[in-house]
Amino acid sequence: MTSYIKSGFLAALAQPFATIILFVYQMGWGILLYKLVQGVLVPLMHRFPGADQPKEALQLFLAESQFQIMKTDLIYPYLWWLAALLMLRMLLTPLLNSGVYYSLTHSEQNAGYRFFRGIKELMLPFLLAYITRIALTAVPLIWLLPKAQSLFTHSTSFEEAALQLLPWLAGMLVYGFLLHLIFMYIQFALAGNLGVLSTVITFIRFSLPIMGIALILLCSSGLLAGITFTATYLWAGLVALIIYQLFPLFHIFLQIWAITSQFKLLSAKLNG
Repeated sequence: MTSYIKSGFLAALAQPFATIILFVYQMGWGILLYKLVQGVLVPLMHRFPGADQPKEALQLFLAESQFQIMKTDLIYPYLWWLAALLMLRMLLTPLLNSGVYYSLTHSEQNAGYRFFRGIKELMLPFLLAYITRIALTAVPLIWLLPKAQSLFTHSTSFEEAALQLLPWLAGMLVYGFLLHLIFMYIQFALAGNLGVLSTVITFIRFSLPIMGIALILLCSSGLLAGITFTATYLWAGLVALIIYQLFPLFHIFLQIWAITSQFKLLSAKLNG
């Protein structure tokens, strides 16, 4: 596994265009969400009773908020905005993935050209793969939601119900993690014309090293996040600000590194 992680690191360094595009996308998306949330919460907080107000003021505020949400159409524009943003995210994610995967499987072409060519050629297949993955991820919810409702109804406390539900949520996370890896390999097949069936068979045969690489880099990403937030806490000031601003870039590079490492493993097994 170490050799694939090392070669994946070198391959990730050769993808600066894709890394910068994803960084700009994440930064723009974050600014958009910040502005939207700010536009909703700031006016709301101006009306929130302060600590010096009597308890009745808070109760009146909560009752009024409940009435506005349940009995009026005040929340409808925000729900429409949320649905529109969700649809936009679901459209942009496979588009960007198509550029990244095509860039990786066609490294002989110019960086910017191959990224946008990948979007042009693979847009529809990647969109279909993304929708299929979302649908498969949601399938267990058909059973899990009634299970959760039953647990919360018959449990004596919220903590007891949460503890009983925890193993099922852990299973859901493992299931989603495996789907993520499987569809990563399916996207390799779509981008590199490798054959979806043979790629899936390779995934099944070498699932242990594949999951090992994914877990190592996932832990590395978590470690990076922990180091970043610890450093910003200990070194307040300009240094902390610079580290905090650079964190998304390094995080995206780790995501690219995870993809390139898996591709190096797939290439070695298919050519071996």
